[in-house]
Amino acid sequence: MKSVEMGKEELGRICFDCNQFFPACMGEATEFGVCLSDEAFESYIDELLEDRKTASCQKLVDRRKFSGEREACKEFEEVEEVEIDDNSPIGLALSRFNETGELDLESLEADMLKEHIRNIDLKSIPVDEYAASMRSSDPEERDSGITNLVGLISFGNKEAFNELFEFFTELLPPTTLAEVHFKLELLGYLNRSDARTLLIPELIDELYQTVSNNTTRQWISEIFRFLANCPYEEIYEPLERMLSDKRFSYRLKAKIKRILDL
Repeated sequence: MKSVEMGKEELGRICFDCNQFFPACMGEATEFGVCLSDEAFESYIDELLEDRKTASCQKLVDRRKFSGEREACKEFEEVEEVEIDDNSPIGLALSRFNETGELDLESLEADMLKEHIRNIDLKSIPVDEYAASMRSSDPEERDSGITNLVGLISFGNKEAFNELFEFFTELLPPTTLAEVHFKLELLGYLNRSDARTLLIPELIDELYQTVSNNTTRQWISEIFRFLANCPYEEIYEPLERMLSDKRFSYRLKAKIKRILDL
């Protein structure tokens, strides 16, 4: 594990050591840079931080740049120490630089992006944006939101599951094949989570609310298939009550009996 203080040398409080110091050129090693606290760059901060090579203030940078060896001012903000794993993309890039003395900036930028993605905690990343997309009236945007939430569910993001689960419970019982297929798709996604047993009361209610016919047969069969794979103690009572309900046909009650091994 490398312990790196970016730009840090044993020279005391100098601009190189300051968090506000920004290199004047990203294409080659340089001792010159500008101060992001400089009011002259106030309207260019986002450009500089997002993509230095496309920033529109290069002439201003050339005019305002100074040596990083300069003694720091009273606004000095010490750069925090950064721990870099030797086997991480950045760690490997720095090792190559130490061995060859050459630094491929485009590759380094790609490595930094990989490192950033690797360090994202997907279990706790906010999902509001994806939840909003899921509720869009635009089918493509809706599907995109669902896909992103499903991806986060696979990484154990509980909030992503909660959002998709709530969306699922808001849907009315299906009456068309398109609605049946959509609910089957959502159930398949939710079924991948460790919290899948939360679906049990919702699916029991779905059996009471869904009209049984040729269109909904596949949906009802899938619900029973799901329940059959749930803990017996959680499904016994609600399914046992359904056996005495006249709303359910002999065929459906036969499925219930097979699940309960009656």
